[in-house]
Amino acid sequence: MRLSGTTVLLVEDDVDNLELLAMCLEAEGALVFPASSVAGALRLAISHRIDVLVTDLDLPDGDGGALLSRLREGFGRLPGIAVSGYSLTQWRSRASTSGFDRHVVKPFRIDSLVEAIASLKGGGSDDQSAML
Repeated sequence: MRLSGTTVLLVEDDVDNLELLAMCLEAEGALVFPASSVAGALRLAISHRIDVLVTDLDLPDGDGGALLSRLREGFGRLPGIAVSGYSLTQWRSRASTSGFDRHVVKPFRIDSLVEAIASLKGGGSDDQSAML
């Protein structure tokens, strides 16, 4: 299992997608803390050690980039993967500017997300050229 021992804070406002992604990541050995909002993600982050944040960029109660910033302010360097349905250069730029280490575009193969998480679980990447 490629993600054994990795804790993932997964933030996605579409509950069906959230459940499916959580199940797929758990099948790869990850311990997943799912949230459907920024508020829910912040509550989970307070009580759990998180290795990697995977979040949608647009959430009903905030922005995935702002969430990453708040988590890093409170907990230090946290690797982050932005997930969005947009592949335009401006969205990739938004993810990069917000401090995300990777950007995965929906729809994606679960293997792409698993590989992105596995590559970051050791503490992130300062190489913004690694954006997917």
